[in-house]
Amino acid sequence: MDQQKLYPGGKEEAKKSYAILENIFIIILIVTGFLGMYPLSIDGFSFLSIFYVLFVAVMLMFVLRKHLCTGCYYYGKWCHCGWGKLSSAMFKKDSGNQELGGTLAGLTWGIIMGLPIIGMLAVIISGKTPLIDELLFLIPFIILVVINAILHKKDCETCKMQCICPLSAVKKK
Repeated sequence: MDQQKLYPGGKEEAKKSYAILENIFIIILIVTGFLGMYPLSIDGFSFLSIFYVLFVAVMLMFVLRKHLCTGCYYYGKWCHCGWGKLSSAMFKKDSGNQELGGTLAGLTWGIIMGLPIIGMLAVIISGKTPLIDELLFLIPFIILVVINAILHKKDCETCKMQCICPLSAVKKK
């Protein structure tokens, strides 16, 4: 990593409490998506919801930690979501492929946020549950997706990597 390209106004490290709260938020987002798609089942087994949770767990906890976090400034530190600490416990520094990680991150977050919306709309169209019951998942999920996007931008504004991170939600300075 080129130290000259780091954003000098970025935080050295995030607060542990903020990282924990952000992870709780992400878990709520995922659980809401899981529950909203759950009525889409075959013989009582919700393949889509199970696939969703397994995919999210593998991608967020392992694959993206390897390919994004091992080459990050916050490797071994508390970033906004604590994943720099997590990745340093599992992988060696610079052991991932940042370009691959950027591509996989876009795909992963697209699935995390898009698949449940499509799944919940399918539940509504299929009539498997009353409309009001499904809206109790769909509307909060959409609100959580919007909040996640706002938090992402806010986190990027104080990140040392904002100038070189391909996933940065702020204009390069």
